[in-house]
Amino acid sequence: MKIAVLCNNRLALPVIKKQLDEQKIGAIGVSDKAQEIVQFFRQVNQQYNLPFQVFSKKGFGSQLEEWLNEHKPDAVFVVTFPYRIPARLLKVPKYGFINIHPGLLPEMRGADPIFETVRQQKSIAGVTAHIMDEGFDTGPIVLRKEIPCMPQFTYGMLSSQLVQIAAEMSNTLTEKIIWKNELTTTEQDNSKAVYDPAIPQENLVIRWQTMNSAEIIALVNACNPVAKSGVLTTVNGWTIGICDVSPITITGDLTGYSPGSVLVNDPQNGLLVLANDGIAIKLEVVYTEEGFFPGYKLANWHILPGVKFSDPQ
Repeated sequence: MKIAVLCNNRLALPVIKKQLDEQKIGAIGVSDKAQEIVQFFRQVNQQYNLPFQVFSKKGFGSQLEEWLNEHKPDAVFVVTFPYRIPARLLKVPKYGFINIHPGLLPEMRGADPIFETVRQQKSIAGVTAHIMDEGFDTGPIVLRKEIPCMPQFTYGMLSSQLVQIAAEMSNTLTEKIIWKNELTTTEQDNSKAVYDPAIPQENLVIRWQTMNSAEIIALVNACNPVAKSGVLTTVNGWTIGICDVSPITITGDLTGYSPGSVLVNDPQNGLLVLANDGIAIKLEVVYTEEGFFPGYKLANWHILPGVKFSDPQ
């Protein structure tokens, strides 16, 4: 019994370690999209002395075919791999390519279901393992596990829970293959399917006039820590990043204040900015070219009550 893994993200590490512990992994393949990920898994490979392959988008089909012929895996686990598996190769391994998807299918298809689960304020998150077919996230489901998704979860917080589920799921998959010699599948209900494309970086901005407090908080949480400089906003012609926020209920008179207005800025209360639903957003952590710091320190740049935040141009 031999498992190979295709991955493009550190999220795959617990899956790989679980298979290493069970002495079932035979090869690791990564994409060349991010060199820091290549180097990370190259070190993992050196530690465990595993066959290691870096795949490029150009010529991927022929590279993958050679890799499969060389290592002859019984199944290939796919964890956040960016390149589409050619249809002619999907059934080369005995049990096919099994995508361990960090989202619930069919409702959360797409490139980054963790991001969308947080951004869309879903109350339930989870992991789905499915047999890959010619579509994107469309193949029959083998395993599916749900967990509560709390409103305060950031991308990183949710990821840390889902990767452990994925690791346990990979172990269950190998046990099913070994002991039952089969994978029982359930077809996806396409009437419930939603595919979320990746959001361009330039669209990860706070729109104070149209976004309510829950939407702003969810977007900031979804970007933490994957958008290293936070969600963009502009104040006094200065574009900064918002990295962490919390809601504050305001009981005073808000007459004369419009969405985006700074209500308070001092060390005791922090920097509070009005959302369009009358809830204040406390800017807990901000990013500028000068560094990361608590929002109230923007007072050093004259970001004081009455100043107004606006959408980046």
